[in-house]
Amino acid sequence: MSTDQYHQWLCELTHLPTATGQEDRVIAWITKYAKSRPNVIVKADRYGNLVLSRKSVPATNSPIYITAHMDHPAFVLHEVIDSKTVIAEFRGGVKDEYFPGTAVLLHHGEDKPVKGKVVEIALKDEVLPDAKLFKIKFSKAVNAAIGDVLTWAFTRGTGKLPGVRKGLLHAPACDDLAGLAAAIAAFDSLKRCKEDVRLLLTRAEEMAFIGAIGACKAKTIEKKSRLICLETSKSFADSPIGDGPIVRVGDFTSTFDPDLTYRISKIAGDIQKQDASFKWQRKLMTGGTCEASAFGAYGYISTCLCLALGHYHNMNEASLKIDSEIISMADFDGLVRLLIAVAKGLNQAEKKSQASGAGGGLKPVLDDLFKRRKRVL
Repeated sequence: MSTDQYHQWLCELTHLPTATGQEDRVIAWITKYAKSRPNVIVKADRYGNLVLSRKSVPATNSPIYITAHMDHPAFVLHEVIDSKTVIAEFRGGVKDEYFPGTAVLLHHGEDKPVKGKVVEIALKDEVLPDAKLFKIKFSKAVNAAIGDVLTWAFTRGTGKLPGVRKGLLHAPACDDLAGLAAAIAAFDSLKRCKEDVRLLLTRAEEMAFIGAIGACKAKTIEKKSRLICLETSKSFADSPIGDGPIVRVGDFTSTFDPDLTYRISKIAGDIQKQDASFKWQRKLMTGGTCEASAFGAYGYISTCLCLALGHYHNMNEASLKIDSEIISMADFDGLVRLLIAVAKGLNQAEKKSQASGAGGGLKPVLDDLFKRRKRVL
């Protein structure tokens, strides 16, 4: 499959309406993809998280999971007041000052999206005491039902790759549908790989990674799994867009498995040694908390790879207005390339280390240093 096809998938996915708990359109896209690949199996756990694997690859008790989440901050319709007025719950982290007067799109089934406007923060609901509820008005009568998704109103770009300008993708929902697109692209490229590499695509990350927690509680993933969580993380001055995919050593809440992070960093470094044009970064990204922290808390070996993201959660901090999210297409390609190398090389490196008696990872490097230099003690 060509890079052009993967870019097309990236643009399609990042323009799909999705919300926490209402990921149906993304799930439909993934299901359609899986059906187009006879060797791919897709299964849902009891919380609706999806696992993609291959029929031709024997299952092991220590698979590599590439994970990404299928939701993005958005509204879910809570109550229909009248034909032109609804109350919607916003699910995700966006500051209150970005809401008043902002345009939204109502997505009802296959109907053409209808533009409305946030007119006020609604009163708290007794049934949902912690919900952020907003009143939204439309200029004409609309078809609406409880559970409908409402997104920020963006004009979809035109052309083969909508939203791509000067090497940057401007899209409604890069977080984390760009990560999901990278996961699908890498998985698709690994069609002949014999390693047990699977995808875990989770729901409801934007409300404290409830889907990932559900996957842990449902034992969807084997205890000896290695999880590589993909994210699009808020860019800072020291983690710029365009400087390559990021090996994320931690987030706002925790640091990730040091050995797995080290191994992936070494693979990224090896790619760069062979190809000086390959860019990558190794950073502590503190703009938010990701699923790697959740998996780690439940005893799984996990780390994170991410793309530097502009206008995190659609918040343009310069204008204080809602805006498209931004990632670098080159960073996306680099992430796919790194994921393929990790999927092919992680187990091989571990087996080689074990065969030599070194055990792999950082510890044997430290043991060797101690052996050679303990004289100074």
